[in-house]
This record gives sequence, C-alpha cells and structure tokens, in this order.
Amino acid sequence: MWAVQDFAGTMSPMNSLAPSIQVGFAALRSNPLRTTLSALGVIIGVGAMVSVLSLSDGVERNVRQQVERDGRLQSIGIIPRTEDVVDGQTIPRANPTVFTLSDARSLAKDLGAVGNVSFGVSGGGMVTEIPGRADSSSRGVLVMATLPNGGDRRQIVVEAGRFFNDTDVESAGRVAVISRQLADLIGGKAAPSSSLVGKTMKLQGTDFQIVGVWNAGMQKDLNQSPLAVFVPVSTAPIAMPPSAKSLSPAFTLMASTIEDVPDMERRTRAWLTKRFGEWQTRARISSYAEESARLNDNMVIFKLLMGAITGISLVVGGIGIMNVLLASVTERTREIGVRKATGARNRDLLAQFLAESVAISSVGSFLGTILGIFVASMVAAVMRAKTPAEVHAGFSISTLAVSIAAPIIVGVAFGIYPALRAARLSPIEAIRHE
Repeated sequence: MWAVQDFAGTMSPMNSLAPSIQVGFAALRSNPLRTTLSALGVIIGVGAMVSVLSLSDGVERNVRQQVERDGRLQSIGIIPRTEDVVDGQTIPRANPTVFTLSDARSLAKDLGAVGNVSFGVSGGGMVTEIPGRADSSSRGVLVMATLPNGGDRRQIVVEAGRFFNDTDVESAGRVAVISRQLADLIGGKAAPSSSLVGKTMKLQGTDFQIVGVWNAGMQKDLNQSPLAVFVPVSTAPIAMPPSAKSLSPAFTLMASTIEDVPDMERRTRAWLTKRFGEWQTRARISSYAEESARLNDNMVIFKLLMGAITGISLVVGGIGIMNVLLASVTERTREIGVRKATGARNRDLLAQFLAESVAISSVGSFLGTILGIFVASMVAAVMRAKTPAEVHAGFSISTLAVSIAAPIIVGVAFGIYPALRAARLSPIEAIRHE
C-alpha cells in the first residue's frame, strides 16, 4: 500500500523515523504466526530468568530474616578492657574503662540511622527472698542490665505488665522484668502472670519491684537460663555481685542491614578515636564483619550465577528473532528496493527492522515476566510445602530492571545484523529481485 502511495507522489520521502517504525509494526501484524513463534523464545527466556531471579529474591529475603532473628552477623560489640595479660597471666586492671549512659547517647548520635545501640551487662545474681513463699531458698538467676531496647534485641514478648522505660534508666529505678519460668517459681504455675506485677522481690539483697513478665526469646542464653531478669543498666552495681565486669557495661550495635555493617564499624572506630584517642588500649571491637561480608557476597554470586544460566535461554530466543528477521529481509527484498528508490534512507530501514526486533522482544518480555512470576510463585509454594523454609517469590527493583532491559538489549543485539543487511541492499538489485 505504501509503495503505491510513493509512486503516486502522495507521500513525501521519509524524513523521519516514525513512518519506518510504523511500517515495521505493520509487517509484524501481517504475519501473526511468525511473530508469535519468534516471540516464543523470548517469552521462555524471560520467564526462566524472572522466575529464577524472583526465587533468588525470595531466598535472599528468607536468609535476611533468619540473619536478623539471629542478629550476630549484623552486630558489633564494644567491650571495655578490664584486664591485662602479663606473662600469660590475667591481671585485673585497677582502673578499668567504664562506659556510661552519656557514652551510649553520644554513640547513638554518631551512628545515626546506620544502626542502633544496645548498652548493658549480664551476669549471675541471687534472688534471696521470693514474695509469697516463706520457705523458699535463694535461687540463682541470669541478670541482664540493659537499656529499654534490650528486650527488643532479644525478641522477648512481655505477656503481663511492661518493660522498663527511659525514665526508669535515668532515675536508676529498682524495677525488674522477670521471665515466665521465674514467675512460675514465685507465684506457682497456676497463678496468672498479671498477679505478680507490682510485687517486690529481693535481688542481691535489694528490693526490686516486678513491673513485667516475659516469655523467653530467640537468644540461646535466655533459653539455657530460664530463671532470668531484666533490670535498668543504671542499677547493675546493685543488681549484680560487685565486680569489675558489673561496673563496665558493654555496647552491642545492631546494623539496619548486612550491607550497613562495614559503615557501622567505620563510624564506631571514629567514635572510639574521638572518645579515647588511642582506644585500642581501652576497649576492643568484636564483630562478624568477615562472615557478614562473605554472606552478602555469596548472595550476590548466587543471583548472578542463576541469572547467567537462565540468560542462555534468552540468547536462544534472540537467535530465533535474528533468523526470522533474516528470512523477512530475504522475502521483502523487492519491497526494500522500492522503499529505497522512493526516498527511504539507510537509517529508515535500520529503524524499521530494529523496531520489529525490539517489538518482538518487548512483547516476549511482558508475557515472559507474567509467566516467570507465576512459575516462581508455584515453585515457592512447593518449597514451603516440602521444606520448613518460608520462601516466597520476591520481585525486587533489580529483577524488574533486568526483565525490562534484557529483552531490549537482546532485540537490538540480534536485530542489528538483519537491519544492516536490509539497509545495505542496492535499490536496483533489490527491485530486480524475484
């Protein structure tokens, strides 16, 4: 149709790329079966890539959740040096480093949003008098003197009462949050936890008011020591037996993500330098930085490996597009010659065939993305049914970018040769072609 218009002089020479692109789309519509078959390889390739990357996103999210629950790989400890080693012997320091609440506030300010600060010390203590039980003997308990976020870090659940707050810490309030096992020892298993809130118990001979009862969290130390109690860090000297350790609380810093651990450690070292100068003789840093970096690298490598493997099927789809376009160039050689004779430039023909290639790959990308998400969701459901892993198909921004960019790159890469071949045809030889 367009050739007749050109010869009739009703259509001006193509001085823009838009008409060439329109001709390319018209050619695709005129051969729907060929277009569908050529897009099928891209659909399968993109579907495979998206499904694998979506599952990788889901597995990565599941691993991150496990890491966050465990907490160790995202944590850094700042431990004051209370002892020296001389000739192989451990000698307590006369004036050990003592971190204070003002240090905790200063460090939290320097860390910003990179991580949060937990400050405290834990150790053994004695409940010497249990309310309501005159015949009870003293019992050893795990005492954890912390900031108000100490319970959150250990993922405990307060089932009655409350956890202590900033006011309790600032005023060195003698309040305690006890474990459910200690509550059962105090009031009996039949007694509700709420009945103990407000009562007083003696910890290291000092009265502490019970303000809450909690269930054991995810931390192993809590499960191994079921008789446990939380108290404000400011009360550590009276809640625990006197020692250098009880007077020297340590910091535990928790990064927001695994990727933030190196930045958090850098800021921590800067804060220690500002606080002490040559801080290595005053405190030490304990971290899982190497393990954290290794885990992050492994997740990236796994994702790249899976993407590279499935990318092979996308390349196969691109080869299919090239074959179809080469056949199309051969079949439409006379048409190409007429177009060039009536004013079409090489770049117009280049744009036409590239438009066809990119259109095929884009349609394949759209349908392949839908197919990939569906397959990933089905596979994730099977994984959840057959294994204890709570894996759900994810769809991150990087996966979306790959599903959009990869088909376009494939369309251009595998469409450029047929397009160049069409653009370089001699108009006279092309018109004479049968």
